[in-house]
Amino acid sequence: MKRLTLLFTLISLTTAPAFASEDTAHKTGYFIDSPVTGLYYETSSQVSGVTNKGAFQYAPGDIVSFFIGNDSSGYLLTTLSAQEVITPTLSTTKPSKSINMTRLLLSLDETPENREEIRLASKVLSDSEFQTKLKQLDLNYLDDSENGLNLDLVSAKEAVEHLRDSQAYIKEHFTSEEVVFSPKNIKMSNVLIMKKDSIGKICVLDTKYLNNPRYTGPIGELDYKITDTELIQYPGTGDHFNGCHVEPSKAIKEVLREPRPDFAGWSGLFACADSGCTRSDLSGFAVEDYDDEGDWKYRTIALDFDPSTQLLMEKIQGLGRSEKVHHDNKREMIWFTYPEGKGDNIAYEGIWLLTQYQQDQIVQQCLNIRDRKVYLAPEFTDQCPSELQHYSADITAAYGDMWWFNNETPHASLAQMNTLVRWYDTTPQGHFTSWEYLPAGKQWDEGILYRFRQTISRNAEGSYDIHTFSVSELKKVQGES
Repeated sequence: MKRLTLLFTLISLTTAPAFASEDTAHKTGYFIDSPVTGLYYETSSQVSGVTNKGAFQYAPGDIVSFFIGNDSSGYLLTTLSAQEVITPTLSTTKPSKSINMTRLLLSLDETPENREEIRLASKVLSDSEFQTKLKQLDLNYLDDSENGLNLDLVSAKEAVEHLRDSQAYIKEHFTSEEVVFSPKNIKMSNVLIMKKDSIGKICVLDTKYLNNPRYTGPIGELDYKITDTELIQYPGTGDHFNGCHVEPSKAIKEVLREPRPDFAGWSGLFACADSGCTRSDLSGFAVEDYDDEGDWKYRTIALDFDPSTQLLMEKIQGLGRSEKVHHDNKREMIWFTYPEGKGDNIAYEGIWLLTQYQQDQIVQQCLNIRDRKVYLAPEFTDQCPSELQHYSADITAAYGDMWWFNNETPHASLAQMNTLVRWYDTTPQGHFTSWEYLPAGKQWDEGILYRFRQTISRNAEGSYDIHTFSVSELKKVQGES
């Protein structure tokens, strides 16, 4: 049970709002990385505006998008389920991207002498050349774009400290005892994706070996249920890794039942199983610096819960060497926890709007995904056509990275949509694509699917470089009928 204990060691921080909107038809939410002023936002109920000290308006059940710019033509920062408190760690599935989002916002702050509020520089937001460069950005690798953006970027260390300090503001201004999730007697799926190992090797799932029963890859799974008397673990690959790959010898091969441990001192779903979990139980950001039975931990750990999707995200990123950590300490990993089935049944068939950001232009196309194939409409006007006869060009070969086509049903898993894959066509050495998808909406199909085409190289000293040469966004505009 040591591993399960480690999964939920984050110190919880209070993160629920103390303020309510005067408009009974809408609620007030807050984008907090310090309260951010100047983000343009739009919701699925057609509410739009600019954040003022973090505040934005939304209707219950809304999906909200935030943009760095004066309107929706600006850089799309994130799309997610609207809720009362939104932070950079809630806004993305990637550990490094959460920190880089804070770095970018801090670097655009026109009042850097006062970090109690982030005020986005209006002159920069309206600069068309800056916007063009920004839209080609892979925020997972912000340092690669520093010169092109012509920004004096704050360091990752400063961003980590800022994220940690911003929790004090959240704790002071936002309180609630509202129960947002009750996990007891619900079978929970816990999926772990290794992004980088401890030496910084980039973890890749190679589609060439998917049919090899001995191939494990960077995805592990551990399902469990908490009852009044037991902690039950179910058969699965487990969550023990050897570098980038799941360790097969540690797989759980049968149902394991044990008397329920004493959860005193635990946090996360275990600590609040009996009373029900509030947002404060399931949200927070901390820097861990402690001795774990001889293995010193020096890392960030973030925990976020979306009441709409019922998705709990836990992200860990090693902070490198320190006085007490003498190895590279570059490990990055993500845990997704959700009620069984929710994260394995994301319907991918339907019509998608593809937006691809190129050096000198933005290209939009309409795709129809059906029967494990991708079809292209010949041209895009102001919206995607709904009639199937408009989609005549079969371009499936260009989307060999959509590895969920191998599933038995037309559904993808959240893990599949958040993995770096190596895929093949007529090019023998293969291609690399990083997928990123943050679910939104009760059916999990209203988020933005990011496709980052990349190259990976190894340096002489053993470190790895990753270069993103193509950034695309895919938004589902119509489900399959």
